[in-house]
Amino acid sequence: MRPPEQARPGEARPGEAPSARARAASPRQAPSRALREVRLDEVDREIIRHLQEDGRRPYREIARALEVSEGTIRWRVRRLTDSGVLRIVAVADPFKLGYQMLAFVLISVDPGAHERVIEQLVAWPEVTYVSACTGRYDVYIQVVCRDQDHLFELVSTRIPAIGGVVRTETFPELKMHKVAYYYPARVPLA
Repeated sequence: MRPPEQARPGEARPGEAPSARARAASPRQAPSRALREVRLDEVDREIIRHLQEDGRRPYREIARALEVSEGTIRWRVRRLTDSGVLRIVAVADPFKLGYQMLAFVLISVDPGAHERVIEQLVAWPEVTYVSACTGRYDVYIQVVCRDQDHLFELVSTRIPAIGGVVRTETFPELKMHKVAYYYPARVPLA
């Protein structure tokens, strides 16, 4: 057993914040409130814009476009990802992967059952998006299914089996006309 004042590489010592490596090792933990509140300047926003256009764009290319050093870009991207502001992922076309049905499903839930229903839905691999909402429905999900039978089983059997589900309404997506994970620059309030 090591003395309490020592820490393994990558671990925080008592009273210190965990390193980026330690935070990355536990992805289920939400970033602390302090980490989430990152002030973005114009350089940060431009870096995000470049990476939204092409998540694989080289840092050197971004640095040239913004007239800053590559090290500045690397450091800022790390800060943005560590804080949860930015996440770089690959987005695949579900139809080209062999899925035949995409749909969004609106779900009305009994009071008090929201957390349990959402927890279940988040765990299902065919559920690609889950959001709590207000109005006639309480939960919005987007699903990707192998075929119509898979979608039918999902909405007629599996979702009601969660319990606490009052009703659902399903909207199959016939054709995707736009899929974008690009957020336009926020316009400052006057």
